[in-house]
Amino acid sequence: MKITTLSANELELKEGGAAGVVVGVAFVVAGIALGYYGRTSNSIMVWIGLAVIVAGIAAVLWSSSITVNANKTSGQLRYQKKRMVGAKDSTYAIADVFRIETRKQWQMQNPPSSDQNPPVQQPVLVAQSVIVFKDGSEVALDHQKTSSTTSIGSAVLMSGQGKESALAAQVAKFLEVPFQEIAPPNMSSGINIIEGGQY
Repeated sequence: MKITTLSANELELKEGGAAGVVVGVAFVVAGIALGYYGRTSNSIMVWIGLAVIVAGIAAVLWSSSITVNANKTSGQLRYQKKRMVGAKDSTYAIADVFRIETRKQWQMQNPPSSDQNPPVQQPVLVAQSVIVFKDGSEVALDHQKTSSTTSIGSAVLMSGQGKESALAAQVAKFLEVPFQEIAPPNMSSGINIIEGGQY
């Protein structure tokens, strides 16, 4: 998530976009190369190359970008989520925003590269910020992000989480609503609620 416009009456955030397309195109190129160079040595390589191409095309089609524009003069919050396959464009009243939340949770994931047999899953902290409305509905401010973690005994050191929370708190301050950071169990920070958008 990145703030692209900030003034006394307007705030605009943008998230995502080109990264998913770049990864998808890289998969398509790798799949074509794998299928082409592996076609003579082993027919299974052609099928693997085809699977990589399909994964690349799916990554391009499903990658999305989020744009949120809050304008105090009009009292409107415009939310736009674009994909190659469809888009969501909605308008909300700023007065209907209840709070901004950054939600953190642990997810088990396989390590990126492991020589162990079988690979041992490791907990990874993921975070996502959302706008919560008074009627209980919500929209995502950003995509779910993982942070790099380092365990030292029972302590877990995290990087990147402060930036995520600081940006969400800045949005809450602009909208003049509370900011809430929800930490998962087994984290020392607990739940932190900051009233009135102050941080």
